[in-house]
Amino acid sequence: MKNYRRFITILTIGVFFCGIKANPNIGAADSAYNAGNYLKAIEIYSEVAENYGVSAPLLFNMGNAFMQEGDYGNAMLCYQKAKKLDPSNKRINANLTYLTGKVEDANKAEQKGKRKRVSEDTPNFFQNIHKSVATDISSNMWAGWAASFFLLFSGCVILYLFTSNVILRKTGFFGGFIFLGISMIFLVCAYSGAAESENHEYGVILSFKTVLKTEPVNTNQEENQEGVLTRGTKIRIISEETDAEGVVNWYKIRLNSDYIGWVEAKDIAII
Repeated sequence: MKNYRRFITILTIGVFFCGIKANPNIGAADSAYNAGNYLKAIEIYSEVAENYGVSAPLLFNMGNAFMQEGDYGNAMLCYQKAKKLDPSNKRINANLTYLTGKVEDANKAEQKGKRKRVSEDTPNFFQNIHKSVATDISSNMWAGWAASFFLLFSGCVILYLFTSNVILRKTGFFGGFIFLGISMIFLVCAYSGAAESENHEYGVILSFKTVLKTEPVNTNQEENQEGVLTRGTKIRIISEETDAEGVVNWYKIRLNSDYIGWVEAKDIAII
């Protein structure tokens, strides 16, 4: 009994110190942020992310610090990554909406009198359904619902097998089919959400201004330019150009039908 208590005590202390070790500098980063020292907060948040991994709250706080510094590119990147981890978080989505509006205003200012759309393509019906399933609700939540309905299915099986009442047996039989079907649907949704979290089709422009080119070559000729996008713009990656060693030098990107072109790989970051 004494050894058992000692084991529990050691385990508790170990878990306690592991919890402290997981985020030793978060408090310092938060203090720097609250004091208006956003660069220091970014530095500490980045160290925590590098040494201990990222989480939605950490990325959200880091995005806030970048936005306060006026770095819309890295702010958008942090918010987008945070949304992948916690899609239904209202604070993350609210900041994303606000920042997207700021970026669109900046892109409009770069049009020099041209009337081009500066927002993403409007999704069709099926894309909206996929967005609602795969990007607006986390795969963990779908999996939790699937597990809950599977438990209900198990209860219906027990009801059918171990009761003699005809009505209860019918309830267990038909209810089991319904709950199993719902559970399977939620499992498919969970799989879609997990697959979307591993999707690296989108990126964010990090450079202050990026000129889209018709071809993946460095030239200042006006005829080789397809418009300018500012930092913080979320874009879809269509294809890439690599060198002889397989290193990506250029990405062909798309914002919408008005903005399609090539940009240097150093100008964007993959979400």
